Amino acid sequence: MEPGLAFTLCGLGICFLIPAFILGFVNKSKTTRCTVTTVATVKDILDKNSGDSLSFYPLYEYEVNNVLYTNTGAYLSHHVPQKGAKIEIRYNPDNPKKSYIPGYDTKVYKLLSIIFSVIGMIPILVCAIIFFAIN
Repeated sequence: MEPGLAFTLCGLGICFLIPAFILGFVNKSKTTRCTVTTVATVKDILDKNSGDSLSFYPLYEYEVNNVLYTNTGAYLSHHVPQKGAKIEIRYNPDNPKKSYIPGYDTKVYKLLSIIFSVIGMIPILVCAIIFFAIN
């Protein structure tokens, strides 16, 4: 295998592995820092039309120490809550404006992290297999 091709394949793989690690870190950071559970009210369901599909993002409001906070959850495709619905969220006790919806927001980060990892590993494995098959 030509060294240039090997570097290109490995570089391509690394380009996909970097976002996978970043997404995994963001997910882990959310779950370890946002430890307090409370109930939030869904104020609105925001939608975004991206041509082929329609994405939904719940806008929710919750109260911590008599202060109201508003946040937007990650993309939802199934089980979209209705306006006014009560949902469980977790927030950061040191920074209550940071929150997430367990089961929704974390799934998005996990899924994207896995997808980027798999795509990133394919060219690296191909490069390794060809390299060891030749030598």
